[in-house]
Amino acid sequence: MRMRKTLTILLFLATLAARQPIVYFYVIPFDNLKDDPTIEWIASGLSDMVSNKFKNEPGLLIQNKQDLEIIMNDRSLMLKQPISSRNLLLLGKYSRQLEKINVSVQLIDLATWDQIESKDISAEYSDISKMKNEVSDNIRSMITSYLPNKKHSVGVVLPKFIDPKPAMTRDPVTVKSEMVTKNLSREFKKLEESMDVLLGLKENQNLTSKNDVTLFDNGGEWTMDFSANQLVEEDPDLKPNTELLKDVLNKLIDNPYDVEMKKPSFIYHKDDDSYITVQFHVTYSLKDEIIKEMLNTLPYTGIEQNGSLTIFYFSKESFNLSDELTNRIISGSHRTVPVIRFFNKEGTPIVIVADTPEEQWHSKKSNKVLYLPENQFTPMIQFTVGGWSLQVAMETVNIHAKYEFILPMSDVENLSNVSLKFINENELKNFLEPVL
Repeated sequence: MRMRKTLTILLFLATLAARQPIVYFYVIPFDNLKDDPTIEWIASGLSDMVSNKFKNEPGLLIQNKQDLEIIMNDRSLMLKQPISSRNLLLLGKYSRQLEKINVSVQLIDLATWDQIESKDISAEYSDISKMKNEVSDNIRSMITSYLPNKKHSVGVVLPKFIDPKPAMTRDPVTVKSEMVTKNLSREFKKLEESMDVLLGLKENQNLTSKNDVTLFDNGGEWTMDFSANQLVEEDPDLKPNTELLKDVLNKLIDNPYDVEMKKPSFIYHKDDDSYITVQFHVTYSLKDEIIKEMLNTLPYTGIEQNGSLTIFYFSKESFNLSDELTNRIISGSHRTVPVIRFFNKEGTPIVIVADTPEEQWHSKKSNKVLYLPENQFTPMIQFTVGGWSLQVAMETVNIHAKYEFILPMSDVENLSNVSLKFINENELKNFLEPVL
């Protein structure tokens, strides 16, 4: 009976050890790029179609948005999955252009957040079934190589039974002699420690106070000695994580944006050819490498994603957050705004654009230059410091700004250079007042 029970347990354990790897396929609603309400139904329609199409695929497990939030909030769950399992995320977005529906799909490896492959599909809005088939075929081609091979199955490996070896018998006198020898060694050690205490070579541990240690006395009471004057020291084990976090946060604070400027365009006035309207287009975005660095290198404790908004949570239990860094975040001294200057051929600024939400700069006037206050740029990073955590919210969108002003023909012909610089909000006054 015991042998049968042992065999059953061994079979169960061997089956667990030989679990086939699984592809966890996370399918979430597609993103309606232009927020077109007439095609909003496609968002859930395509994701439902993909889920139903692949739900019976051997070795593949369909996961929804809730499953994605769970695994992103606790990435250690991946360690509990069968060996060689993969976690793949399908990101889809679509838009309508006349009678065409343009669909873009990306396959993301959740373990590294790297893009594995992407596909672009274009289909007629009037032929939805064809569009679904094309999306399905493209997705299948992207994930086929990651599905387990059906031809090779893992066999159940059972341990070999070994005949028990006879127990060694020892002479009772030998056993007793070893016990006496060990006891004598223990007592000699205690005697040496006592002599060291008497001679002052060693401190009696029983008489010294033990701070921050819970003690139990004979009266049934637990006590602890502590000092309130001791400073909280940084945990040396958290130093590598802290250095990584500081490096990434400094990049986010000092230079987080990518800027693309287009050559100014000039619009002539038909009614008055002595003046020209100047249009200047600028695109602001977050640097991709910063987001990848946060995803791949930092041990964040949680993450939330809602469309283009990503929020990272960092626990103080994993980092030594210095007062200097937290005070810099709390004070808001990291906030910057773009200032654009147009220079003439002599290197003198003649047009200043300050893109800031502060009202005091929108009422400012200048007799030296053409001054334009704007409010088109929006910060794409927000820091929040709580009692025991740091939150970093990032908006991964492109801000397309168009700055427009009118100049005399002579000034336009003299323009030669344009400069865009992010200025700290606290230093904006010192930067602008000398040129205004």
